[in-house]
Amino acid sequence: MRKLWGIMIAVVLFTLVSGCGFRDIDKRFFIVMMGIDKGESKHFRISLKLAIPTANIQPGQAKYTIVTKEADTVSEGVRLMKADVDKELDFGHTKVIVFGKSLASETFDGGLDWFFRRRDIQQICYVAIGEPSALDILRQSPKTERLPGNSLILSFGMEGTESSHIVTEYLFDFYRRLKETGKDPYLPIIKTREDAYEINRVAVYDKKKVKAILTPEETRLFNQLVRRFPHFELSVEEGNPPFTISVQHFDYTYSISTPPNGKPSVDLNVIMRGFAEESRGMLFDKDWTVLEAAAAKAAEGRYVQLLKKLQKLRVDPVGFGLRYIATRHNGPKDWETWRRLYPEIAFHVKVKVKLEGTGLIK
Repeated sequence: MRKLWGIMIAVVLFTLVSGCGFRDIDKRFFIVMMGIDKGESKHFRISLKLAIPTANIQPGQAKYTIVTKEADTVSEGVRLMKADVDKELDFGHTKVIVFGKSLASETFDGGLDWFFRRRDIQQICYVAIGEPSALDILRQSPKTERLPGNSLILSFGMEGTESSHIVTEYLFDFYRRLKETGKDPYLPIIKTREDAYEINRVAVYDKKKVKAILTPEETRLFNQLVRRFPHFELSVEEGNPPFTISVQHFDYTYSISTPPNGKPSVDLNVIMRGFAEESRGMLFDKDWTVLEAAAAKAAEGRYVQLLKKLQKLRVDPVGFGLRYIATRHNGPKDWETWRRLYPEIAFHVKVKVKLEGTGLIK
């Protein structure tokens, strides 16, 4: 009798066991990059870069295919593309999302919603603007690239190159800046150049559209103020002799002053340390305090110039407005006060430079 009951229970339990819903790797297409452009007949043109697994990994021989569809929504476009491939589309390895310049220059009206609702889209994806289009960026395959899309991943992740001109932006941070009061979004710009990528500019947004595209020099300063990028070069043409410092440490603090009978100001205190990397004359026997003062003066002027440009554009990617409303206690009134103060606020920048050496020669 016990055996009979045991068999019956086992049969019932077997009926409750579910099948495996996981598809094997050989039945999946891994999407490494995704591009969204403005469509010709529909609202969006969605492009996917699908990696093709291969046994031999050689530079310049990355195997991939690109699938493109036009649709009024991103989800509709993905559904249509599923009919064009023989494997399941897997977004779990998507690391780069590129928006075409024509689309990114306009208001993001629903183009981002799909990325935040999908559970298989990583919120740490790198986001950028593609010039002339996102599809052109996906089609680019540098000769040094060993895996599809790996060149951009190494550039934005700072795992390969470390450049003060490359501004990295993540999907989660871009969304937060779109919604957060007092902190405006930005996106780096990727441009195709022969068989390589050029990443040395950034587009700054108000909450709706692009307000300006910064020059490479402004982008370098932007990277220091917004992301506190610690490694860059500081050229001092006013020095005697002119020289360049390779900065190895960079940090700053700031406070917002609103005196009752004075002009409001942002007081920025910057600290940087580095070595002389290049000079047009002897440096070792010079008075280093004079050299440091010349470098500090050069840096102060450049920071103030960029901050005033952002102020004139009415954008605040650094987050001064967020700091202001976080340190006041009047609720929504603080934001209205800051919107009134920001166009007329003064920027006081004080830079302290510490020269730690003149390199291997004097």
